[in-house]
Amino acid sequence: MNDAKITARILISEDGPYVVTGHIPLAKQTISTDTDGGSEKWTKGKTYPTPEKYALCRCGQSKKKPFCDGTHAMS
Repeated sequence: MNDAKITARILISEDGPYVVTGHIPLAKQTISTDTDGGSEKWTKGKTYPTPEKYALCRCGQSKKKPFCDGTHAMS
């Protein structure tokens, strides 16, 4: 087992963001559809630079989506 699998973690904080550690890569993915509108395949989109630790927004209010900017704590 490699070290990345051992140290990679996603913590769901109470009333806060997902806290991600362990250099887990992050990219936007979209489901492409066929001519009938059915799901066909995942298409990789934008990739994001990811440090050792980062927080992902769960409230939908962040101005820095997909990353948390702390907005949830101000409302």
